[in-house]
Amino acid sequence: MTSVRERIFQIFRAHGLFVIFGNPGSTELPLLENFHGDFSYILGLQEASVLAMAVGYSFQSDNAAVVNLHTAAGVGNAMGAIVTAWHAQAPLIITAGQQDRRQILAEPFLWGRQVDFVKPYVKWSVEPHRSVDVPQAIERAFHVAMSEPKGPVFVSIPMDGLEDECPPVEVRMISYKTAPDPVAIKEIADALTNANRIALIAGEQVDASGSMSDLVKLAELLKSDVFLPPIPYRWSFPSRHELFRGSLPAAMKPISDRLSPYDVVLAIGTSVFLYYPYVPGLAIKEGTHLFQITNDPEMASRAVTGTSAVGDVSLALKQLIPLVKLREAIPRQNVLREKAKPSVPPTSEYVEQMLALAIPSDAVIFHEAPTSERYSRLDISRPKSHFITASGGLGFAMPAAVGASLAQTERPVVAIVGDGAAQYSIQSLWSAARYNAPVTFIVLNNSEYAILKSFGMFLHEEGLPGLDVPGIDFEGLAKGYGVGFQKILDPDQIVPQVKEVIQSGKSSLIEIPIDRHVNPLL
Repeated sequence: MTSVRERIFQIFRAHGLFVIFGNPGSTELPLLENFHGDFSYILGLQEASVLAMAVGYSFQSDNAAVVNLHTAAGVGNAMGAIVTAWHAQAPLIITAGQQDRRQILAEPFLWGRQVDFVKPYVKWSVEPHRSVDVPQAIERAFHVAMSEPKGPVFVSIPMDGLEDECPPVEVRMISYKTAPDPVAIKEIADALTNANRIALIAGEQVDASGSMSDLVKLAELLKSDVFLPPIPYRWSFPSRHELFRGSLPAAMKPISDRLSPYDVVLAIGTSVFLYYPYVPGLAIKEGTHLFQITNDPEMASRAVTGTSAVGDVSLALKQLIPLVKLREAIPRQNVLREKAKPSVPPTSEYVEQMLALAIPSDAVIFHEAPTSERYSRLDISRPKSHFITASGGLGFAMPAAVGASLAQTERPVVAIVGDGAAQYSIQSLWSAARYNAPVTFIVLNNSEYAILKSFGMFLHEEGLPGLDVPGIDFEGLAKGYGVGFQKILDPDQIVPQVKEVIQSGKSSLIEIPIDRHVNPLL
């Protein structure tokens, strides 16, 4: 006899899903009984960190990741991280236990409306009526999560019936990529061919689809300037390429102003546009023709301007490249960024400048220090190298870095976080130590929520409470959770000490106190 439980793990195995991230409770124990030796269960000490670890793992493994949460209460703890996974198009199979159905009409302790709870931020949410239908639901969930646009799905698993006999479930293979309309691609190619000045916006789907090299080829053919979108959660173009012009600002008028010199703009694999503060203005100036290619029909439908083509961006680039011709280079004036000067404590700009010298170019970086990220000069030249939170919710970078490290061992993994952001998922240090994930956690400590002070300056608001975070003992936290610790007070020691920790191959936390000066948001 083959049980429901055995069929579930057969499906996981068939799709290469041998790692489960979780924080189990009583309703999940029947699923985990006699846990299989060819699977790994990665314990996180809080459900939001569990979700973020799975996202980091999925990004590096190019496959779905399995998450195991504790009924509705655990799903509630993880909900903010589920929102981040949704915006990041992260393919997750999220499972949670449900109470025994033989008493469910009485709404017993630990019963919950978790299927409805998660629906706005998952692609599919289900609780099978029969235990024998759970394996089929898992099979379907995998394909829903992996189809474009990728994203999380949710399966609620009642704790009874997992020992019942279950017939075999066919494990299917599906090709998920859909090419955009060739007519639409030809229209875009014609516009690019006839343009005077071109801007490409390198969206997150470029990196997710493994198409960075094709985008570089297209940019070099067109001799176009290349921007990242506002607040890019994945980095999709080499940061030191001669055509790279940085990230677009996250507000309407500044974006329009930045793109005003161009008569054709092509946004590839990103939204048009992601705004943060409200700064009224035109979405794009008159006379500029904007095109968008995205794998997400909803993203295309909410674009504020332009003509959109829906389909896989890797296929779109392969269609587009043969249709454009090599253009002559346009004279450009190089803008040299002035180097920040050392001070005690150093400015965030200076620290970012030093980290760019210390962190190797093959590193995988998770960045969650909002006030300093704008000054980043990191050498990013490889795919799957730089990530931030896609939703704006804090607590993503540290556990996601742990998940990424567990997915691969060839590249060093670094998490750069603010002192406030670190507190949202500080317990992920334990998982790093427990599972030998050699992540270097770099905490930039200014003892405040400086990004909020910056936003307050933008809004001309004063006397705001709750923006100072003094007195956190990072050495005690690091040692308590079992990772190494260093505190760097001398600016001249940032490069050698960060290099030494990364090369050690051990999980460690580095605290760097920084200056408390707050710069304007825009």
